[in-house]
Amino acid sequence: MKSLATLAVALLLAPLGLLAQTTPAAKPAATAAPAQTTPAPLALAPVTPAPDPNALKIKIDQNPIAHTLTVRCDAPGPTRFEINDQEGRPIITKTAMVGTTPTVMKVGTLPAGPYVVRCTAGEKRGTKLVQIQ
Repeated sequence: MKSLATLAVALLLAPLGLLAQTTPAAKPAATAAPAQTTPAPLALAPVTPAPDPNALKIKIDQNPIAHTLTVRCDAPGPTRFEINDQEGRPIITKTAMVGTTPTVMKVGTLPAGPYVVRCTAGEKRGTKLVQIQ
């Protein structure tokens, strides 16, 4: 009777012992297969975003700038040019008919530092970072 109770307890506790086992038992060295290494994850190439149809192409003639800023833009009609400070506030604003003619703005009175040139023509926009000396 005692052996029957021991067998019953062993059968009831055996599944619990299997659940508690978190790593498989190690095989002896003679029969162990060579360790397999997991392949390193592949680095995915960055996805190039589609070009924005409302983006303007802006060209700055020289950067850093000392006294005058010459901006070229591919907008065919009236375009608003802004020079914004680091907080995004417009410091100098000019509206011009662009086409192929460059727009010149005097920036000699501005303190040295980074500025953002923003061009807006209708729904199209473009920005460029410039450094004023």
